[in-house]
Amino acid sequence: MDEFDQEPGKPDIDAISIDVGLPDAAARARAANYGKKPMAEVAVELDDGTVYRIVVPVRVGHLLDDAAVALPQSWHDAFDAIHELEYRVCVAQLTDLLSRRDYAEGELRRKLKTYGYRDQEIERALEYGRDHRFVDDLRFAEYFIAERVRRGWGKRRVELELQRRGIDVDAIEGYPERFFNDEDDLARACKILASRPVPTTRAHEKFIRHLVSRGFSYAIAREAASSVLSD
Repeated sequence: MDEFDQEPGKPDIDAISIDVGLPDAAARARAANYGKKPMAEVAVELDDGTVYRIVVPVRVGHLLDDAAVALPQSWHDAFDAIHELEYRVCVAQLTDLLSRRDYAEGELRRKLKTYGYRDQEIERALEYGRDHRFVDDLRFAEYFIAERVRRGWGKRRVELELQRRGIDVDAIEGYPERFFNDEDDLARACKILASRPVPTTRAHEKFIRHLVSRGFSYAIAREAASSVLSD
């Protein structure tokens, strides 16, 4: 358990100083080896001489290093202030991520976790995003499906990718009828094959395998391959 979550024995003890150690090149390299972001190490000193050591995301560490939390104040208020600072930074990073592209909620949760935000602050930030409608899995799913269909993906591949992002397709209104039907799928599959050179050997088999790899059903792939090759 992080010492951040352990409480001093006396409620009237003050936190008097915060010392921040930002990661050096070696720490950044170690974190990268594990697919994580480096963390800042923070020492919170109380007026009875006790020192509590915690780790926080680097963005939070920079702010703490700039005296974002006023001291002295009670240890309880100081720790609450650090929690609140981490939450605000988490929300800012959430909005920064979403300004670049849309994400499913599960993707955002995993990404923020790699930066070292605590689960409590991540969930608060996601709740804020849902309340303000910039985190919305159903909106994301509808855009994702439309974009992948435009790229030539089939229904099965779309479903697998949505599930990987933590989205239940059964929760999408009108799925799959709103997005897929056999006639359109066949037309898209034929268009994909028509743009490819015809293999010199086992063309029918290779065309089917290509379409199945894109997520089309075997039945659609077989019919599209037969149609294109007959033409």
